[in-house]
Amino acid sequence: MTNHTSQGRRPPFAAYGPASAGYGPTAPVATVPTAPWPSPQPAPAAGFVPSPGPAGPRPPRRALGITALILACVGTLFAFSPSPLVWLLLVSALVLAIVQLARRGSARVPAVIAIVIVVLGFVIALGAAILSGLTSSASSGGYDPETDAYTLAERLSVAPGDGSQVDLTWGTAEIIVDSGTGDDVWSIRALAPVDVTAETSTASPSPFSASGSLVAIPIEMTNLTDESIDPDGWQLRFSSSFVSPDGSFADGVYDPAIMDAYPSRYDIAEPLAPGETVTFYLVEDMPLADAEKGSVEVGLYSGDLITWRASGG
Repeated sequence: MTNHTSQGRRPPFAAYGPASAGYGPTAPVATVPTAPWPSPQPAPAAGFVPSPGPAGPRPPRRALGITALILACVGTLFAFSPSPLVWLLLVSALVLAIVQLARRGSARVPAVIAIVIVVLGFVIALGAAILSGLTSSASSGGYDPETDAYTLAERLSVAPGDGSQVDLTWGTAEIIVDSGTGDDVWSIRALAPVDVTAETSTASPSPFSASGSLVAIPIEMTNLTDESIDPDGWQLRFSSSFVSPDGSFADGVYDPAIMDAYPSRYDIAEPLAPGETVTFYLVEDMPLADAEKGSVEVGLYSGDLITWRASGG
């Protein structure tokens, strides 16, 4: 079969053959591997917050340990004073320190230091408490109820056999005893009234007197014990009863202008030494003649009453 080629038409490539193509055998093309192209990610929605990365290690917790350390320091600082607050501070510090040590991931150094300080504070507080107890025992051991003013005053009574109501004349002494031991405590007497109008008239300013006359009744007290007695604990009630011709009672005078010369019971400030005698005065606004119709009384804590007057009992 004859191939006819028409003008303008190219025969099929195979008609030329391999040689006529002029290209020779086709060389193989090496392929370079490529990474897969990333797939597109969707755009984040509005308000999207990216999640944080993995958290780092947490710092150790030390709040309780520091608190325990502060309480331990304060408690130990004041441990020398035997106060319940010291024990409260130390116990609180110890509890917080133990809790701190028991917690996982917590700092142990402040808690350990707090426990050491707490132990030291306990030792100091215990020593202070023991020392305070010994001091108290020593002071109570030296306490003598026979000479303690306040306790003694509760046991004072007149001498046995004199009765609870004693009437004496001016200047007569009465012995007051300790009803618990029977020991003599006071010798007390009221002296006869004296007119002090002239002596007090020179005072400046001059004391006021409604009657124009002032009368003083001296009271003498002698400490019969072998210990000093504080006047604040006498607990003796001094009073007077003087009646004027018109039936009214004379008024007591407490004027600073005459207190230097005629001190009152409340002007005695120093303790009375054993055997010491002190004199104070009851000053009345009345004529001396009216003193014949009155009396001076001393009341004791026990209820006993001692009375001095011109005529006696």
